[in-house]
Amino acid sequence: MYRALLPLRFFFGAMFLYAGIDKLVDPAFLHATGFGSVGAQLDKFAAASPIGPLVSIFAQPFPVEIGFLIALAEIAVGLGALTGILYRWSAWLGAALAAMFFLTASWDTRPIYYGADLPYMVGWATLALAGSGGLLVLEGRLFSGVRGMPIPGAPAADGTPASPGRRAVLEVGVLGISAIAVAVVARAFGSVLSPIFSNGTVAAAPTHAPTASPAAAASAAPGASAAAAPASAASAATPAANEIANAKQLTARSSVPFQLPNGDPAAVIKLADGKVVCYDTVCTHQGCEVGYDPQSGLLFCPCHGAAFDPAQNAAVVNGPARYPLTPVPIKVDASTGAITLVG
Repeated sequence: MYRALLPLRFFFGAMFLYAGIDKLVDPAFLHATGFGSVGAQLDKFAAASPIGPLVSIFAQPFPVEIGFLIALAEIAVGLGALTGILYRWSAWLGAALAAMFFLTASWDTRPIYYGADLPYMVGWATLALAGSGGLLVLEGRLFSGVRGMPIPGAPAADGTPASPGRRAVLEVGVLGISAIAVAVVARAFGSVLSPIFSNGTVAAAPTHAPTASPAAAASAAPGASAAAAPASAASAATPAANEIANAKQLTARSSVPFQLPNGDPAAVIKLADGKVVCYDTVCTHQGCEVGYDPQSGLLFCPCHGAAFDPAQNAAVVNGPARYPLTPVPIKVDASTGAITLVG
């Protein structure tokens, strides 16, 4: 039985370790406000989660601290599962974290089987109930290595085994120090490790070349490099005040991303029929940034595959998201083509 559970144990352990490090190396996560921040996520959880009142009372006042503790707990759970140190405790903590994620981040996922947190919760509970069976654990090696050392949980000099309580104290210390060490390294080398990890706050690749101004970007064909844009684009008329794009320079099925005053990413899109629309591009599922695909004419979420149709008020055409993207009011000047925000 224990051998049969090894793939589940090591997969879950590796994923939780990865998730904890991912949060710490993400430059946006450990902030109280802003797109991709833990503070922004907690705001959404407080409004839509069945445990919203608890989030408001215990988490929202301390968003950065809560984010760090969650990351540290995930690292500890991952290490516990992989090494076998405090195995059952680690598995129960993993089940508790997954249950918390299910009641917050995954609560609105429909159909319910699209959400990953519920299977994680059941899987961790299964591992906790079964135990490791002493298979591929470091516990025996850990205690034999500290034999004779003046540590409360170590065996006595005469070989008398340490009491279960003292052994638990030693295991907590070893696992806690290991988790903190991994967290410190992740934060210290975040800029180096960040490209290795994929986080939901990373935007999909833009469908046009980034340039100095939205108007210039709009004049280039989707996928063209800045160098390939015609010289006339750079010498175009000076954009109007607060102009985010120009409808006359946009080609059908092209988009221009920009940032809203509240910090959210957004995109102006010219549809196939020539109509210009604008949406907040924060996915309504778990807050990833969606990207526009000119071939399909849809907005896709790179995290969980949700798709939205900008021609149909950004309605959901593929789950797990349940709600359409938030529209952004814009004004298009009929004479100049200047696109500006309303309000």
